[in-house]
Amino acid sequence: MSSRAPKEIHEERLKMHNANVANRVQYFDPKTGSFYENLLEERPCPTCKTNHEQFLFFKDGGRYVKCTQCDIVYLNPVFKDENLEKYYRTNHDLQSEIVANDGDFYTNIYSKGLRAIERVAPKGNILDIGCSAGIFLDLAKSAGWKTFGVELNEREASYATAKGHTIYNKFLNEVTFEAPLEAICLWDVFEHLKDGEVYLKDMKALLSEKGVVFLQIPSADSLAAKMLREKCNMYDGIEHVNLYSYKSIEKLALKCGFEIESCETVIGEIGVMNNYLNYDDPYFGNSTNTKTFLGGLDEKWLHDQKMGYKMQLVLRKKG
Repeated sequence: MSSRAPKEIHEERLKMHNANVANRVQYFDPKTGSFYENLLEERPCPTCKTNHEQFLFFKDGGRYVKCTQCDIVYLNPVFKDENLEKYYRTNHDLQSEIVANDGDFYTNIYSKGLRAIERVAPKGNILDIGCSAGIFLDLAKSAGWKTFGVELNEREASYATAKGHTIYNKFLNEVTFEAPLEAICLWDVFEHLKDGEVYLKDMKALLSEKGVVFLQIPSADSLAAKMLREKCNMYDGIEHVNLYSYKSIEKLALKCGFEIESCETVIGEIGVMNNYLNYDDPYFGNSTNTKTFLGGLDEKWLHDQKMGYKMQLVLRKKG
């Protein structure tokens, strides 16, 4: 979706990566090379609730495993709820800066998602969970939606509020809405939630009769993620606690009373894969080829196979 070389894109985002590293130092035990054990807890598969895990790799202090029943990739052990909340509330606010600096890219991504929502849901109240500074809400508001947001980072919540959106600096289950919602969106947020089942059920109760949930999530089915494994930025060791495959998100949706209305993948990461195939750093290598790989396969082929880097899903209530 972007014609820029990976190096150009990721040099811009290195500032956010370095801020993430600086923030997590307080949780890291240099003696073990992992996080302090008292911060962590073991868990079963977040989708199946079984213990059929296959160890994959360690990444930045985190241990990633794959469920052999539903193909979800997840952190185990994972931060306890109170420690994860502290991490997010005290984290940097650079996400909004990155989005603003790469405006065309995010406008295209957000517009694609909004079109998918509007094909199914009537226009009305829209909620963005983890709304950051409200860039997506700006787009939705200009398209005629009444905009609401949930954002735990106080600085980013204040930015979004200043632009005229109704923002809640608290958890979703602590918010009361006066009217049903026609759409609830989670842009690169659902993978941060330890118990997606609880959140989906909570969101279902807030929706109008024809309301939908929209998710953009990193895809465990992504060819780039499967190829690069621990070298892939999808795996960050602390924040991305659940990386869903299509099989696992479909299973979770059905369990919570939803069905998948539509699913498309976005972001090919072709340049990143070309760097890797050239024995170069995936994100800071010198390849400028973002169009084709492996002798002619292109982004259309990737998305036809549902193997793009992220999935955009619209979930509607069953029945």
